[in-house]
Parts: sequence; structure tokens; C-alpha cells
Amino acid sequence: MCNDPFEDWVRAPISREDLDARVRALQNRLDSRQVPTLDSAGTLCFGPHSITISNAQTELMELLIEHFGEVVYRHELTQRLADRVPMPTRNSLDLHIMRLRRRLSPIDLVIRTAWGRGYVLENAAA
Repeated sequence: MCNDPFEDWVRAPISREDLDARVRALQNRLDSRQVPTLDSAGTLCFGPHSITISNAQTELMELLIEHFGEVVYRHELTQRLADRVPMPTRNSLDLHIMRLRRRLSPIDLVIRTAWGRGYVLENAAA
């Protein structure tokens, strides 16, 4: 018995529809484990796509990527933003998150709001 989530097998004969469904399921498992990367120049890569982001957005994205798929609390993001913006306000964090959401849409990443807590960076396809 194999516990590898990226391995699958079938007994022949198999219909083309069943084979396609199994391939899609394996691809979805692989995609759900993919984590974005961010280099020192502010280039954010996810899958085959990449975008550039500002220095302040880079500070926030580093924290969101460290906790990919998990809630990052507002106060943590505000502290990280304080490295770039003197005395960040609630509104300035919201503005940076809004701009990041717009920048992320072409590369299949989303920032979801965890009401009353913070934000979660996730794969848009998941």
C-alpha cells in the first residue's frame, strides 16, 4: 500500500473519462501543495507565473508566504509594515492588502479575510 499522495494506479481496462478524472485529481493534489516564492528583488512566483511587487508589499508577502494557508494576524502584518511605513494605521494596512489582492489575481493567488483575526494567502484554485 502506497501513502504517496502523488501516486495512483488503476486496473486495465479503464475508460478515457476515468483516466482523465484521475489525472485531474492528481494535478489538484500537486497544486494544493505548491507554495509561492519571493526573491529579494520583489519578484513573486507561483507555478509558471510571476509578478513584481513593491517593497512594502514584499514585507507583507514574506509573512503571508511563511504562513501560506494559515491565518496571519493583523497585528503581525501591522508590525511588519512598520518597517517600511512610519506609524502604520489600520487604513494603511487595508490599502496595502487591497493593492496586493489586485496584483495577485493573474498568478492564481488570493488573500482571504479571516474576519476579526487577519488574512490568509491561498491558492485561488483550491
